[in-house]
Amino acid sequence: MNPPRRSLREVITNNLGLKIVSLLAAIVFFSLVRGAEDAQRTVEVDIVAVLPPPQSGQMLLTELPRDVRLTLKGSRSQLNAIREEALPPVQIDLSDTNARYYYFADDEFDIPAGGSITRIMPASIPLEWAERLERELPVQAQLNGAPREGLALGEPATVEPPRARIVGPREEVESLRALQTEPIDLAELEAGQWTRRVRLERPPLHSRYVDESSIRVSLSVVRDLAERALSGVDVEVRGREARDVQPAAVSVVIRGVPSEVDLIDVAQLSAVADAGGVEADEAEVRLRVEGLPEGVEVVSIEPAAASLELVPVD
Repeated sequence: MNPPRRSLREVITNNLGLKIVSLLAAIVFFSLVRGAEDAQRTVEVDIVAVLPPPQSGQMLLTELPRDVRLTLKGSRSQLNAIREEALPPVQIDLSDTNARYYYFADDEFDIPAGGSITRIMPASIPLEWAERLERELPVQAQLNGAPREGLALGEPATVEPPRARIVGPREEVESLRALQTEPIDLAELEAGQWTRRVRLERPPLHSRYVDESSIRVSLSVVRDLAERALSGVDVEVRGREARDVQPAAVSVVIRGVPSEVDLIDVAQLSAVADAGGVEADEAEVRLRVEGLPEGVEVVSIEPAAASLELVPVD
C-alpha cells in the first residue's frame, strides 16, 4: 500500500523551526569562514611633507604627490572594517637637502591591527633641489589692447603697492626685472578715472609670491582729441547789410575726435559776424564759427573779430 502523498505546504512547514535554525547556522558558519579568508585591499593615505627652512638656502622643485597608495593584506572582515578617511596622513621629513630620493617604509603608516602592507605606490619619490632666492621687484600694470575709438589713455597707470616680493629658484627669479599684473582690457573702459583690483599674473613654474594680496591699478581714460588748423573760412555778416568786411576770411583751429576732425571741409564752415544789434555804421564784431559737427570745438579764430562797414539804416 502506497504512503499518502503530502502537499508542498506540508513539506515546507514540517519541522519548520529546526529548518530555520539549520539555515541560520549555515549562514553564520559561511560568514565566519568567509571573513577569515585572506584578502587584499588598496587604500590611499594623504602625504604631509616637512620642508627645509628658508635658512637652508635650498628649495624643493619636485611636485609631491598628494597621497600614496597602499595594498593591504589580511582577513576580509578586518580589511573591510578599515575606514580610509580615518587613516592618519603619513609625514615625510624632507629637511635633508642632500637627499636625492625619499623611500617609504612600512612602519611609517598607522595601519589597524590585522592588516599588513604588501605594496607601496610610489615606493619612493625623486627629489630635485635648487638654490632659493627671494627678491623685491617693481610691479607693472599689464594693459591689453587700446581704448575705444575717440578715447585714449591719460596719465600713465599707477599701482599700489608699487613693489612685491617673489621667492623661487635662483635661475627663475634672477631673470625677472618686474612683476606683471593680470591684464586689464582697455576696450572695456569709458572716459573717466578708473581703479581696478587685480592679482599678479601667475609666477614662473617653481616660484611663488610672498604676499598674495591684490594690486590696485589706477588709470584715466580721456577723449582722444586732435587739433586741426583751417584757413580760408569765409566771414558772413548777419543782422545788417555790409558794404565791406575786413578780413573776408579767417583761420580757425578746431579740436575733436580725429576721425571727425579729418573729415571737416572748410566750405561747410562760416565765421559769423552778428551785426543785428550794432547801431553804428562802422564796427568791430567778434566772430563765431558755425557748421561744426557736435563734439568738435573751436580752439581759436584768427583774427577773432571782423571790421564791418555797414549800410546805414533809414
